[in-house]
Amino acid sequence: MADTQLTDDQTDALREWIEAGSRLRTLTHEAKQVERLEALRALASQHGELQAEVSRLAGVQAEHEAAAQDAEKRADDLREHVHRTETRLNDGTGLTSRDLMGLQDEIAGLRARIDEIEGEQVEQLEAAETAAAQKDETAGRAEEVAGRGRTLQAERASEGQRLAEDIAKVDGTRAALLERIPASLHGRLRGGGEYPPAAVVTSGSCGACGAQLSGMLADIYRNLGPGGLLECDGCGTLLLKLA
Repeated sequence: MADTQLTDDQTDALREWIEAGSRLRTLTHEAKQVERLEALRALASQHGELQAEVSRLAGVQAEHEAAAQDAEKRADDLREHVHRTETRLNDGTGLTSRDLMGLQDEIAGLRARIDEIEGEQVEQLEAAETAAAQKDETAGRAEEVAGRGRTLQAERASEGQRLAEDIAKVDGTRAALLERIPASLHGRLRGGGEYPPAAVVTSGSCGACGAQLSGMLADIYRNLGPGGLLECDGCGTLLLKLA
């Protein structure tokens, strides 16, 4: 390419095409919105953890409520037993004094057990209320996280649309600039690869891969006139001499 010489207009067009390519790469990287995407993933993970905790607390609440209902049933059964025993005691038919004393002791024992079970029921109901409060608080936090996620997603969509429009404009600009560049270079410039297809030399280094030009290539570059081209011996990128 050392024998290729561009006119002033072609040189300006290729220089602008290279600059537009740099802008395009920046926009393409910005379009990935890496930080927003990572933030969305973090929010999704946090929301999932909170939802799992809501489910766990709902299960805890249900367990305590079931235990309270079981305690109430056991207490009701004992109350029925007390009622039957009191009815027998009050009737007194065929009972001796010892029998009466025994029934009174039984009733006292049943009532004591009822008091214990009612205490258990109260504890279970209180535990259920605590779990319900924790569940509601956690659900509120989950909704707040979901709201932040929706807002961030909307911002990402809006920014993505803006960047897509900017990328389309730069693509259009580069297409127009390419028409001012010799057709013999179009295939090279349109090719893909790890490095940009064309660049300029900056402080003696390739503007594409950053490698310092070898001594021989640097000599060739110094002897080129404005609009001259050569290939980087490191990455093969076309290097444009500007002045």
